[in-house]
Amino acid sequence: MAWTTLTVAEFKAQFVRDFPYAPAGDATNADYVMDADIALAITQANVSFNDALFGDSAKMIFLYLAAYWMVENLKNAAKGIGAQASFIMNSNSVGSVSQSFTIPERFTNDPFLGIYTRNAYGMQYLHLALPYTVGNVGVIAGTTTWA
Repeated sequence: MAWTTLTVAEFKAQFVRDFPYAPAGDATNADYVMDADIALAITQANVSFNDALFGDSAKMIFLYLAAYWMVENLKNAAKGIGAQASFIMNSNSVGSVSQSFTIPERFTNDPFLGIYTRNAYGMQYLHLALPYTVGNVGVIAGTTTWA
């Protein structure tokens, strides 16, 4: 079956409790997640999504990827021109309080996968998608002769 881009309504149906959506009568209120925010995230997710990898789970996995992009976009929008990019953080200290996370080298050494560790939706995307991208590979040794 051919992949069709998912809709804002499908996104909202998947993440009913996750985000404060703009009220129907005030759909452009920037104090909430607007349909335009979701549409942009869906467009961004389409750039790197290969539905053929995921079978019947493609829709759910795609929606987590779109949620990842939406959260990143909203974080950037909140800071406006002051938004900054950063590498993956594995420790943080403020005064006498410190926090440290161990990020698997598989992600820290991979510039493509590492970006998804920035928020919970990206981590959920990785959790759902990675099993479909790892497979068994076997090598058969031998010779071939042509008659």
